[in-house]
Amino acid sequence: MSSTPSSESITLNTELQHLNMSLDEYSRWLSLLEGIEIVGKRAEQLKKRSIEADIDWIKPLAFEKYIHERHPSMKSDLEEIEMNNNTKGPKLSCTTSSVHASV
Repeated sequence: MSSTPSSESITLNTELQHLNMSLDEYSRWLSLLEGIEIVGKRAEQLKKRSIEADIDWIKPLAFEKYIHERHPSMKSDLEEIEMNNNTKGPKLSCTTSSVHASV
């Protein structure tokens, strides 16, 4: 599934700098962060495994596949959030990340 590149721009304000990126780039970064968070939660669940147990490592291609599959829906989620921010309707918050960011 291919998506049309977005001409929209996102500005992230941090304490150190202001980052500008396209909506596509931003949604791919969010997909990567979401994938890492999912892996972190699963690693915590597996902490109880025996020390002698062989631990399987996650290959970079698994993250690439996750980002590729999640990108269209993440982009759609961001567009819906932006639409809700432009109206006086209820505000949506990210439910997948424990970290809060200012956009």
